[in-house]
Parts: sequence; structure tokens; C-alpha cells
Amino acid sequence: MAFLRRLLGRKPGRRVVLVTPPSYFTETMMRMPTYPFSLVPVVSMTPFIPLGPAYLAASLRKAGFDPRVVDLTFFDKRKVDVEQVRDAILSQKPEAVGLSTLTWTINQVYDIANALKAEDGDLPITVGGPHASAIPHRTLEECPSIDSAIIGDGEYAYRDYLNLLFEKGHCDEMAELRGTVFRHGDRVIGDNSPNYIDDLDALPSPARDLFNIERYREFSRNFIAKKTPVASIMTSRGCPQACVFCYRASSGYKYRSRSPGNVVREIEHLHKLGFNEVQIPDDNFTADRPRVYEVCRLIKERGLDMSFDLPNGMRVDHVTEELMEKMYNVGFYSIHLGVESCDDHVLKTIRKGITVEQVKRAVKITKDIGYNIILYIIIGLPGSTVEAEARTLDVLQEMDVPFTFSICTPYPGAPLWKEVEDELRDVSWDRYDETDATDPLYLPEGMTQEQLKECVDRANEYLLKPKM
Repeated sequence: MAFLRRLLGRKPGRRVVLVTPPSYFTETMMRMPTYPFSLVPVVSMTPFIPLGPAYLAASLRKAGFDPRVVDLTFFDKRKVDVEQVRDAILSQKPEAVGLSTLTWTINQVYDIANALKAEDGDLPITVGGPHASAIPHRTLEECPSIDSAIIGDGEYAYRDYLNLLFEKGHCDEMAELRGTVFRHGDRVIGDNSPNYIDDLDALPSPARDLFNIERYREFSRNFIAKKTPVASIMTSRGCPQACVFCYRASSGYKYRSRSPGNVVREIEHLHKLGFNEVQIPDDNFTADRPRVYEVCRLIKERGLDMSFDLPNGMRVDHVTEELMEKMYNVGFYSIHLGVESCDDHVLKTIRKGITVEQVKRAVKITKDIGYNIILYIIIGLPGSTVEAEARTLDVLQEMDVPFTFSICTPYPGAPLWKEVEDELRDVSWDRYDETDATDPLYLPEGMTQEQLKECVDRANEYLLKPKM
């Protein structure tokens, strides 16, 4: 009855509050090109305006809703005051709440959902994002306070769900909505098929105005960047590769991209907002190289004096002299190469689709052009051995290039997760930490925990070794 009263008393412009997850800024020590004789702390995740919720808010606003944001990006997940967050959400007088989920912050999401339901048992709570997209039924089973989950791209799916929710409440009709799992009575039902939007140009620009732009702008002045302030932009979604360690439940394996003109218009807008550098965290920015050429041409044509970074990693088999020179000439200066291992057997086992020779060639091309490059390495991948990890360090030393490493962690949605899901059933989500070698969630066949820690220690020793 309370929910019915809420609907009858509703005013135009239904209020939906979107909550971004709290952060977990782990640091790793690295020797950067600009600081060759000392180690500097590098934050593994840097706070940008969360593009997922920003896109979602823009689409809801276009559909006639009144979206608001409670942004927890600057909150450490270990210090979140759940009651304070609850009060901040409820002070916005929401008719529905959407919570973004990441595996390493899902327990905090559960706490927030439980606190909201304890205060207002009729408030509809929906989750989306990578974690909920990977295991929607389990997410709702683990937290009875959550009413529904949106799988994959949420811009249209959440809009359609809310329209039906506000018209009829949770009903049998809702089971026809693609990629929507919901609680109906004592059952969790719905369509597990993910939503993937093909025409990304049709989406409105992210609603950055709902976030504290000035705070993000000022905080980004602390980044290790060529120019500041720094913003981020998503130019494509999905990746056609099938690396066993990588989770794609939210963005998918189907590559979809925005047109060059659409991308550059947003870059121009960010420049007008006072940002001088743009980081592009696409899953696979260079999958369509002609598109990248056209983006570069438009950046040059419009005289955008900005710098650009690819922090989410670029495939080494995409690296060519022509492509890298075109990008470098319009302001791309920093390239993170997703290498994972410098052992051919491991690369084949994880279905990376590259070879060590391609790694060496890509490093040489990018170094010769003048890029700042960092290699991403994962220790303890399937197929790895102590000897394979030693070979990786030998190749890294030979190439003399900065790198950062993490420990193989099977996240929900990754092919590797499906192999070990049953073994990890009772493991707390808080243990999904890519930096802790003392309590790993995964060990490759034949490698002991002690051996894994030794490999991590050797990698750290290499990083700590002074460079002459």
C-alpha cells in the first residue's frame, strides 16, 4: 500500500538517485621515466567522474526522469559511514535508487541497500555494473534488500524497467524486459541476456553537471600527467578478445564504437570545461584503427592543444609505426601496454593472442617514437610457473621499460571465474584484492602459495633496484 501511495502521490519528473561505489585506492611503487632514480607511489585507480552513472543519469533525464547523484568516489570503502550515506540518499527524496557495483566494493553496496530498506522498506533498489551483470541472481540472493539488477548497458534497460515499475510495480510483464532480473514475491526471475547498445552516438553526453566537476578538476592536478587538469572519456565499449582472466559481463565481447565526430565534440566540450588532458579507459580503443586515424585528424583539424593517455592498456599487436606516430603527433604521449606475461606458453594458455616477439616490437616502436610506456603484468596466470615468471622478468629487464603488476584474481564474469566459482563460493568479496600474495584466490596448477609470493617478491626487488 505504501508503494501505491508513493505512485499516486508522484509528481512529474520522477526522482531517481544514482549512487556510485566507494573507492579503494591501492598504491604500487614504480620507477617512472620522469623519476628514473627513485620509486614513486602510483595509485592503481584514479578518481574520474564515473562515466557509467553519468551516462545513465543523462539517459534518464532525456526520458523525463529527475536523476540525482550521491557520489562516493572519494570515499575509501574501508571508512564508509553507511548511515551517513543512507541519509544523503534519502535526503534527495528518491522514488527509486540505483547502485553501481564492483566486486571489491559489493559488500559496501549491500550495507547501503540494507540501511535504505531498514529506513524505507518500499523504496525500489536496483543494482547494475560489472559485478551485478556477471552474477545477477546471486547478487539478489545475497542481499534481499535489492529488488532488481540490470545486466550490461543500462541506459535503455533501466529506463524501461522504471517506466514499468512506476506504472504497475513488479509484475509478470517485467520478465519480458531484456537483461532485467527482479524479485517478484518470493522468486527471483527475469531475463539474463545482457543489454548491449549498438548505436553509442544516440546516447546523450554523460551528465557531468550532476557531479562536483571542480573537485575532480582540482584533484586531477595531482596526477602524474603531461598536462592537468585531467578528464576521462569513453569512446567505445566491449572487446572481441577472450582473455581468460578478463571479465566482460558489463561491456561485453561485441566491440561498439562512437563515431570520430561524436568523440571529438566531447573532447572539445571537456577542453571548454577547463580540462587539458583526456584519459581514454576503453576496453580496446584501437580495435578499429581507421576510426583512430579519423579521431586524430579531427583533433588536429580543430587545433585541440591537449594531451591524451590510454591507461586501460593497448594491445601490442595493434602497435604500428604509422598508427603510433599519428597518435603521438596530436598529443597521445602515454601508452599502457596490456602484456600480462613475457612467456609464450602463458600467453597462449590465457588466450591473449600475442607473442613475446610482438611485445618486444611494440615496446621498441613506442620507445623510439617517444612515448611514456608502462607494461601491465599479471603474476600467477593460468599456465604460469616459477620459471615462466623468471623469464618474464628477464624480458622486462632486457627491454628496460617500466611495468606494474597485479596478482591473478578470478573476477565474476571472466572465463577463469567459471572454472573456480564453486571453490570460491564461501570466500568474502572483500578478499578480491589483486595485491595480496599472502592470501591469493587463485594459484596456477603446480605453483604453491609460497612460490607465488617468491615471484611477487622478485618482481618487487626488480622494481626497487636502482637504475643507473
